Amino acid sequence: MNQNYQQRYPSQPQYQQQNQYQQSNQYQTNNFSQAKSTQMSDRDRINDMLATEKHLTDAYNVFVREASHRELYQDTLQILNNTHQSARDLFNEMYSQGWYNVQAETAQEVAKVQQKFSNYQTQLPNTNSFQTYQNQIY
Repeated sequence: MNQNYQQRYPSQPQYQQQNQYQQSNQYQTNNFSQAKSTQMSDRDRINDMLATEKHLTDAYNVFVREASHRELYQDTLQILNNTHQSARDLFNEMYSQGWYNVQAETAQEVAKVQQKFSNYQTQLPNTNSFQTYQNQIY
């Protein structure tokens, strides 16, 4: 039973020796499989920063929408706008490095989606006031 226990739960030196053998054997049989480094690359860092900015904008959006104090609302809205700009800057950097790919759509596909949402608009109440507002914006 003691021998069975040692086989299942090797001591630290035995475990390290077995682990080193397995790693060297794997490397010899497949030169392409190398362990990833625990170091973060520039891409990893920027991707992490972008994810953080996205979470921050979500939280600030909720806060701004529900703020009742005018000055606090204005201050937080400014922070929200700055956070959106930071997220946009990070996206642009990732895009310029080729780390964030965006698929271009054809004009036909854009028109198809626009028609789909235009049809949804007819189902909304007060579509006339929405159309007037939309015309003022554009």
